[in-house]
Amino acid sequence: MKIIIFVITALIQAAGATLGFFGLLLGLNGYNETDATPSLIFYIALAFLNALGLGAASAYTAKRLAENPSLGKFGASAITIISFAILGASVLFVGWIAALLLAEIVRTWT
Repeated sequence: MKIIIFVITALIQAAGATLGFFGLLLGLNGYNETDATPSLIFYIALAFLNALGLGAASAYTAKRLAENPSLGKFGASAITIISFAILGASVLFVGWIAALLLAEIVRTWT
């Protein structure tokens, strides 16, 4: 059960990160390559850590929730996957804004 929940959560986070990456590329339109590179590296690292971290946390949380007899394994899995998908999307959105701000800071310093 834990591996399946980890994989599903990590795939959801990877899909959201991919959409955010293409949105970031559009947002960085007009920036120099040297100005935009730190933002892209920051976002890629954030997306990678987000997928792994939230995938592991969701597997652990689902295991703990499944111990509750009223939820069961399916209920615990569903609650965990939905909750961590929303949390991950929020983290990616804040990271997306931070990446755009980082590009602007790099542009003003150079």
